[in-house]
Amino acid sequence: MKINTLNRRFLQVSVYVFFSLIISSTINAQTFTAKNVELYDNFREVFTQEIPVEVSGLPINIDGIFGLESVEITLHHNRTSDLKIQLQAPDGTTSWVTNRNGGLIGKNYIATKFSQFGKDGIINTAKNPFTGNFIPDGQFAYFNNNQNPNGTWKVLIEDLKPEEKGFLDEVQITFGKNPAIIKKRNICSFATPEFCLNNGKNIELLPDLVIVPNFTKTQFQEFSNDDEHFHSQLKISVAIANIGLGPLEVFPDTLGMKINKPAFDKSDKRFPLFQKIYSLKDKNFSSVNKKSGTIYYEKLPGHEHYHVDDWIEMRLVKFEKNKKIIVAKGAKVSYCLFTNGMLYEKDKNSIIDNKQYGNDLKNYGLGDYPSCELMKQGIAVGGYDYYGLMYEGQFLQLPKYMKNGDYILEIEIDPDHKYYESNRKNNLFSMPIKIEKQ
Repeated sequence: MKINTLNRRFLQVSVYVFFSLIISSTINAQTFTAKNVELYDNFREVFTQEIPVEVSGLPINIDGIFGLESVEITLHHNRTSDLKIQLQAPDGTTSWVTNRNGGLIGKNYIATKFSQFGKDGIINTAKNPFTGNFIPDGQFAYFNNNQNPNGTWKVLIEDLKPEEKGFLDEVQITFGKNPAIIKKRNICSFATPEFCLNNGKNIELLPDLVIVPNFTKTQFQEFSNDDEHFHSQLKISVAIANIGLGPLEVFPDTLGMKINKPAFDKSDKRFPLFQKIYSLKDKNFSSVNKKSGTIYYEKLPGHEHYHVDDWIEMRLVKFEKNKKIIVAKGAKVSYCLFTNGMLYEKDKNSIIDNKQYGNDLKNYGLGDYPSCELMKQGIAVGGYDYYGLMYEGQFLQLPKYMKNGDYILEIEIDPDHKYYESNRKNNLFSMPIKIEKQ
């Protein structure tokens, strides 16, 4: 009898310890890895290489308590600005990790960690080999959406230019108790209107769109008139933030179109857009739809998704006898609108007109726009949409025989006034710029 009792107690303790180990393994950080993958070069055609990372043994839901924390990459490539790298979850959620960063001659990602609040700043403002802990080009918080993380995650890599091959030494995906989240003072969302503010009035929650100055001021590059690849170009980075009370949200007018027609046949045809404008009254949301611009399918490599027409205009100007003369206009005027970054109160890139922005914005985080999908695009409150200087078309073509000297760079959001905002006076950004290589 004593032996049986002891055996039962031993068995109970063993079972308890076994299940405790299982529970503790699910709540502590776990890392999943893929190694040693030769990357495909671009052979005049863009190919998305899928690198699977098998994930198992995690809780069946990831969220703001336990979820995706970080991605770490070691990758050798002689021109990292050729590469667009994304992460895709088992449920299909996809977000940029790093997109065409490193300039013309930057090499390699060496122990490059990406996390939502990386202490070394945003990856697109950093330098190769990017060793450190950086904020990705996309929003990892979108992954922690209560999905089941167990299954096949994919690292998606596209090489957008020929001539340089690469090798992925290792990628690590880590889940734990410090998951990527969008920091909010109050959790304002369409599901929780009681946390949203409207300045005490029953008014429309309009967006307010502005250029984020530090991206453009620190990320532009002039190329000479004899440059082999970028003849007489001024390449420019642009980030457009929304500091208004409500999100910018657009969707296509599908009236009269066949629902089963795949993605509007991806032709060059433009389709009219509506802008959805939200209001908040008695802690309830309502909305109206107003005609705005147009949308089309952008076929350029690295894009291959839907872009909103005439979204910005870039200009190089000079003044002669108090008269403004436009020297050049930018080639890139259409953007896919989605929230691939957030303004944070401790980030120097979040200073606009000498004011620091972050989660003290009213309705910070309102709106959910994680990708360039056709049926809904936009920029959340406190979010921004970033286009790097190495993105296709992101340049001014300087005229032949242009004189070197001092000019002014202008970037204007929505130059044709097709979209509704609370304030249009801050849509124009300008800064002095010196042309030296023509």
